[in-house]
This record gives sequence, structure tokens and C-alpha cells, in this order.
Amino acid sequence: MRILHIDKFLPGWGYGGGVEACIGAMVGTQQAAGHTVMEFGTVRGGDEPEMPRFFDFTASKSPLNLPRMIHNAEAADKLEKLLKRCRVDVAHIHSIYHHLTPSILPVLARRHIGIVMQMHDYRMACPAKHFLRPRDGVHCMRCQPNKYFHAAGRGCSGLAGAGPAVESYVSRLTRNYFRWVDFFICPTRFMRRIMRNIGAPRSKLIVLRNMVSTPAKPKKNKEKPRQVLFAGRMSPEKAPEMMLDLAARVDDIDVVMAGDGPMLDELKCDASDRGLDNITFTGHISCDEVGALMHSSAAVIVTSRWLENSTMTMLEAMLAGRCVIVPDRGPLREWIDDERTGRLFKPDDIDSLVTVTQQVLSNAAARRRMGRAGKELASARHDHALIADRLEILYTEAAARCALRW
Repeated sequence: MRILHIDKFLPGWGYGGGVEACIGAMVGTQQAAGHTVMEFGTVRGGDEPEMPRFFDFTASKSPLNLPRMIHNAEAADKLEKLLKRCRVDVAHIHSIYHHLTPSILPVLARRHIGIVMQMHDYRMACPAKHFLRPRDGVHCMRCQPNKYFHAAGRGCSGLAGAGPAVESYVSRLTRNYFRWVDFFICPTRFMRRIMRNIGAPRSKLIVLRNMVSTPAKPKKNKEKPRQVLFAGRMSPEKAPEMMLDLAARVDDIDVVMAGDGPMLDELKCDASDRGLDNITFTGHISCDEVGALMHSSAAVIVTSRWLENSTMTMLEAMLAGRCVIVPDRGPLREWIDDERTGRLFKPDDIDSLVTVTQQVLSNAAARRRMGRAGKELASARHDHALIADRLEILYTEAAARCALRW
């Protein structure tokens, strides 16, 4: 089968994150199975003239950019030319909002190419993407269902949210995603409910877990019983500042914070000002280095205040056999049964996080039991071969559905 993966960023951008890891796992598994896998996405500058150019909407707030956000004629044209050169059986769409835009979907459909779309975030339901008010980080679902004007309000993104709100209304009115995409792959039942709530056809919504790679275990590995790990982007929706509060409240633990992001310098300064010498910031490190830290930590903590769709940090930690501590939110409860496959704490509540962390670190037998149970669950749900087989079935049916439309 000839598979075309389409994302707003081509591999090699180095932006990292769960989307890139998920795509990389799929591409590697599909190539190993003998499929021909191609990729399409934006590029910086003119290094690859066959691909559309990336436009940074965050650097320019001009309303003149709105048409480009809704319809990218260059992306549609470059994809048309690619399809003339290369035969494709199915297109696997990822995050195309703003950049590639739905303009590429009819290009694929006209050539009878089946289309499946991986739901990595809530962008179709929330112009701000995270169900969070950017200005204060408060959980918000006022845009549900299809009330996107809230994104342009002072309580949310303000004028910066006007473009995404208009884009969302255009997509809603034209139904361009719901019309052209044959299947929407939802990694959680929670995501399927969100998609159904905004009007996605029930027959197109498929729950299929993301591919997740097990972190490699170092040859020399010893658990540090008082070390906890935060691994991820240092940005407001991830609430990394809670780890500083944890370090201050439980001063006999070692907190390792792996990753970078817009809050990194602020967090370092805050930790220094508070005299928190039990925190280590690694900055950006490789996947293997993150894996080594997971294996050496007593627990891996996720503090996110947004509704994590399928957080790679949690899943990789579970596959590494680590006890995970995560906020008690709907999507994450699909993996974490409190005190069986991990621990839950009250979202945004530092007292709850402190209590749960102390309980985990004080009972090595319990955390290892939860680590084993979590690994068993994650290994069964995220087996690459099983997911790849299910994807092949969806690809074949998507191609058949596309043919029926013409």
C-alpha cells in the first residue's frame, strides 16, 4: 500500500512533541511492514520547492492573513503536483489547521484517495485548541458546541482568537472536514464524544489508540527512590510551575524537569529565587535520554491543566514500568485506575499532588505493582502491530468509501 502522511510540519523541523513521535512510530512500523510511505508538509524558506512554504501566523496578527488561514492555494497546488508524480492509495492527515488547511482535501478526494484524519488535539471544537483560556489558564468549554465567537472575547484570546474563530465557523458551515474525511481516528473515547458533539458523523468516528514506543532501558539502571520526573514542554497548558511548588513543599525529593519551552527561563529564575536546590532542569534532551530518566525515576508526574488527549509522557512512562501520577481528568481516566495502574490527583491542586506524591514515594512495593499493571495495560492497548493491522483495514475501507462518492 502507498501511504501519504500529511502534517503541517515535515519531519526534521525538530519541533518534537507527541504529534511528531506518533507520526514517527507509524511511519517506521508501516515501512517495516513493506508499505511505501511518503510525507507532505510545509518547509521553511525555499529549501524544498516541491513543498508549500510555512507561514508563521503567530508572528503576524494582520487580518489580511485570514484568507491564507482558511484556504492555502499553494498547498493544494503543490499536493496536486505531487500526486501527478506519485501514486497514493490513502492519505493519513494529522494537524493541518491554519497551515495546509482543508484546501488539500478535495485534491485527494478527486483522485479517489481515501482520507483518514488523526485527532491529535481539540482544534475542531476549540479555536484555542486546549479548552483553556490563554490569559489565565482556566479550563473553559464555552465554545461547545460550535460557539466559536468566545475565542475572540477578552476572556479568551482576544483579537488573536478572531482568525481561528472565523476559520472554525467556515469549516463548520462548509463541513469540509466532515465531507471529505472518511474516518476520524480518536485516541480516546473522550475525543470521540467531543467530535460527536460538534456534529461529526458517528459512522466516521473510530477509537484507535496512538502508537507509542517503549523507552529503551539503559544497561546500567538503578531506580532513585526519591526522584520524580516531569518530561514535556514548559508551557502554560502543561502547568510545570506545579513541580516547583512540589519541590518546595517536599524538600527531600529530587525533581527533574526535562524539556524546553517558553516558560523554561522563567521557571529557572523562579527556582533560583526560591532557593530550590532540589530541582534539575535538563533543557532539550534526546528521546533516549528522557527514557533513561524515566527508568531511573521512582515516579513520572504529569501536571497538565488541559485535557490531555493521549499524552506521550504518561504512556511512555507506563511502558517503562514506572508509576505515573496524573490529574484526575476524563481522558486520562481511560488509562489510570487510581491505585491500580497509577495515581490520580485533584487537578490544579498542589495539596493533592503533594499528598499523592508522598504516598507513592513512601511505598516502593505499591508503586512497583502499579508500574507493572500500567505497563501491562499500555502494552496491550498500544501494540504497534495490532494498531497497524487496524489501520490497514481502515485505509482499505476509506479508499472504498471515497470511490463511492464519485
